[in-house]
Amino acid sequence: MPIGISYAEICAKFDRLISEGIIAYRPSKSVLVTDKGMTFCFHIARALENKPQAEDTIQVVKPQTPQDGLISATFGPGSDIARDHPDVCLAIINETHYLVVNKFPVFRPMLLLLTVDSYRRQAESLALDDIDAGWQVMWELEGENYVFFNCTTTSGSSRAHKHLQVVPAPGTSEAYPEEFKLFPDYVPEPENSSFPLVHFIQRFDLLPGGRVKDSEHLLEIYLGLLQKARDALRLTNDVPCPHNFLMTKTWMVVIPRRARDCAGITANSPGMVGSIYVSSHEQLDAWKDFGPINVLTSLGLPQSEIGIE
Repeated sequence: MPIGISYAEICAKFDRLISEGIIAYRPSKSVLVTDKGMTFCFHIARALENKPQAEDTIQVVKPQTPQDGLISATFGPGSDIARDHPDVCLAIINETHYLVVNKFPVFRPMLLLLTVDSYRRQAESLALDDIDAGWQVMWELEGENYVFFNCTTTSGSSRAHKHLQVVPAPGTSEAYPEEFKLFPDYVPEPENSSFPLVHFIQRFDLLPGGRVKDSEHLLEIYLGLLQKARDALRLTNDVPCPHNFLMTKTWMVVIPRRARDCAGITANSPGMVGSIYVSSHEQLDAWKDFGPINVLTSLGLPQSEIGIE
């Protein structure tokens, strides 16, 4: 089933919401930092200064009249994500997910895939409908995009209502320097580089037949990687497994998380593979002082600690 909206229409609505003050967006500034052979891209985005955090309660204005076109001030009775303008919701995907603009974006555009069931939570692992919606939107949008998911607040989630995010990939957005790649896109890895963070990856061209069969196949791959992350964290199956998930058209990666922050520094899924969102030069300086690799291995797991090579 097509998503029902073109990339041009998404960008037009995104720009209109910026002009109306609904979206807090200014183009981010990118700074490249190299640490132990790996190149990190820091996106300095002032819009993040006002982004709600996990401990914040939502503040919304309820619609005054039926003409406002809003069913509620949020995306359902269990939601903590504001629905304060009719155009923030772009489409409904497969009757299971809302395609929504991210109101605190680093990129133009930056999108959320929000479960229609407002009681589903970010501490849950991904289900078939989540992966199916993400895969469909990623392939139907113009250009190269990727999908990510921060499972639990430990992994960088700031809202409880379950959602994935869809963002432009390096090489397709002016927000990235031309030479930057996400770490899994280094094939082979650069000479003298070292990425000591525990991560579990499946490259789709290495699958039998060299491709993904369908969404059920993607779920099977994800659950296998997730089990490896759970084992690395020594967690039983009856508790949530904090992890970062990223999926492109060519690979899927799951990264186990043991900490939400390191000396006050935190990262979401893109940050764990080198694309780091900060709101100020002061935050950038904190990363540089501590060392990006040191931050990532403190948030996740160092290879040396559990003997994974």
